[in-house]
Amino acid sequence: MITRNSIVERLLDQGHITIACADRILNKKGQYLQDIEDLHRDGPISTSEAIVLMRDINFSENPYQQPIYAPPINWDYNQTTPPQIYCQTTTLD
Repeated sequence: MITRNSIVERLLDQGHITIACADRILNKKGQYLQDIEDLHRDGPISTSEAIVLMRDINFSENPYQQPIYAPPINWDYNQTTPPQIYCQTTTLD
């Protein structure tokens, strides 16, 4: 089964990429898409391998891994003071 790790390992062993390029591809940093495009155009990787490298989650590596979702951060308020919170209560006499 083709995995991201096996593709990158083969490319390193064959001298097509450097450690820095492998880090960009595996961790999706910087211009990793350009690296994948160059490798595909020049021939060291096939179209199916390029797709494996671009996928967000490779289920073949860890089929039980769930994506991690973080709530969006609101950067519209001043970071030195918390935002105003409005609360209304009623009491019964």
